[in-house]
Amino acid sequence: LAAAPVAAFFRDPERDVPEDPSAVVAAADGQVLSVQRLHDERFGDGEWLRIAVFLSVLDVHVNRAPVAGKVVDYFVADGGFVNAMKPDAEHNVAAYTVLDTAHGTVVVAQRTGLIARRIVQRMPIGSLLAKGERFGLIRFGSRTDVYLPAAAAEPLVGPGDKVVGGATVIARWR
Repeated sequence: LAAAPVAAFFRDPERDVPEDPSAVVAAADGQVLSVQRLHDERFGDGEWLRIAVFLSVLDVHVNRAPVAGKVVDYFVADGGFVNAMKPDAEHNVAAYTVLDTAHGTVVVAQRTGLIARRIVQRMPIGSLLAKGERFGLIRFGSRTDVYLPAAAAEPLVGPGDKVVGGATVIARWR
């Protein structure tokens, strides 16, 4: 009986990735928790646009590149395992994949949650990713954040919106 839900959780459907070069796509399936501008010195000076998406246990948990780029850094920040929908999830364990793109640095953060304890990132530094390409997964729910240079991107989603990884356009390059 447990095999069917586990198999459903690890499903990995094909996606139609928008060809529009100005489109930034969702890195994961789920519900947008927040869209905010902030500063994060770990990624450099300047303001960032962060789009946070909550992945329930019913969502596809494969993570996809929101834009085309080269993996230039990858690091893990230690933390807790708070429910990923709560504000304190900001301090959960997170894996950061940093991409060098034609529009500047883009970062994807894979955050653990209350149940999710295992982050998988499959692209080593130096890898080239196409927009919508699979690069990892978070096992059993959590949150995926996309950080974009705020001056270069315009958000197209808001809190409560449902998004589909690799297919839903969450922002546009200016």
